[in-house]
Amino acid sequence: MKSDGTIVALSSGAPPSAVAIVRASGPAALELGAAFGVAAIEPRRATLRTIRSPVDGTVLDRALCVYFDAPGTATGEDILEFHLHGGPALVERVLADAVSVPGVRAAEPGEFTLRAVLNGRVGIADAEALADLIEARTEAERRRATRLADGALSRRIDDWRSRLIAALALAEAYLDFADEGDVGDGTPDLDLELIRLREEIDETLRGSVEADRLSDGFHVALVGPPNAGKSSLLNALAGRDAAIVSDEAGTTRDVVSVQIELGGYRVVLHDTAGIREGALGIEALGIERTQAVRQKADCVIEVRSPDTVPLRIDGADIVVAHKVDLGDGTGDLETALADPASVSRLRELIAVRAASFLAASESALVTRARQRSGLLGVREGVDEALVGQALELKAEGLRLACQAMARMTGEIGIEDVLDDVFGRFCIGK
Repeated sequence: MKSDGTIVALSSGAPPSAVAIVRASGPAALELGAAFGVAAIEPRRATLRTIRSPVDGTVLDRALCVYFDAPGTATGEDILEFHLHGGPALVERVLADAVSVPGVRAAEPGEFTLRAVLNGRVGIADAEALADLIEARTEAERRRATRLADGALSRRIDDWRSRLIAALALAEAYLDFADEGDVGDGTPDLDLELIRLREEIDETLRGSVEADRLSDGFHVALVGPPNAGKSSLLNALAGRDAAIVSDEAGTTRDVVSVQIELGGYRVVLHDTAGIREGALGIEALGIERTQAVRQKADCVIEVRSPDTVPLRIDGADIVVAHKVDLGDGTGDLETALADPASVSRLRELIAVRAASFLAASESALVTRARQRSGLLGVREGVDEALVGQALELKAEGLRLACQAMARMTGEIGIEDVLDDVFGRFCIGK
């Protein structure tokens, strides 16, 4: 990924829109503005100007122009923004004319944030959190990404890094001055600090195991006999006709999955084929898939109805007595399509279970494989320092831990992770 010259891109939503922001960052930002007829613009003050094409002088728009001078900007470079009317043709023309200015080129995905990292404006962990924030689809994902983008992981890493360096300095000091009569053995104090550090790292790593669950969601399997009303219940929970509903038993032959958001969490509902003895052919295959989904589900809801024989599944998390308007039923909850409040109560119950199941994932600090790998390297170095009794071995283990921490933060080997981190960003961010 390049990091030279001045880059330009649309940094707002895709047109048509009320306003479209075209952003440029780099040493030629002011020259770009002058090429469009926007000269002598005061830093950090919005100014209404006429935008003219640098190609043929055509008036393109009346736009709000904002210039931010380096280094106190998002990228650490000079930044110029045109707040245009959000017409597709206008935006395309401005971008096409912009790259005709010498020293200006189109930005690559994530390049604005890349420059912020390279110029020390944000850490690489903060940039990864920003990517998560852009990709967040639920309120819970947004909350976690916002917390991480605010520096929750970076602050923890900085604390660990400073303590590792202090421990290494202490070990080397004892090595350098071991012959001095007033220098004692610092191994016990050093080991105590390293044990505390390892416990904190282990706790964070344990939380990282659950991190992916937040985006994967809470999986709920609706299981029951044919014609128990599983499909109609799924449609009611989803608020739309996602599954085919029919009075004919065995209509659902395959698993129908629907994603919804409950309580800010992603919930995946799975409508499954009805389970009965003696099924053959396609129906039997559907039942096999039902059993597979049931085994993998985070929550199994057994659906019973007055007009069917209940399965009485061992280990069902929730038993729903559905179609209670047709007769009495027994279960943890009674529902009927004619009673929307009953469906809302089931939705709330699923939301509570989803929140409990995904709470650890939402609070995770380490959310990416790259981060986990780096932190495992840090712990391995700390373990080596604790196993070694000689100060020379402890110092070597601590040096390895510091190197792993530097790789994790991007202080060394950053070229190896740039494409992986920033390739997922949208253009203009």
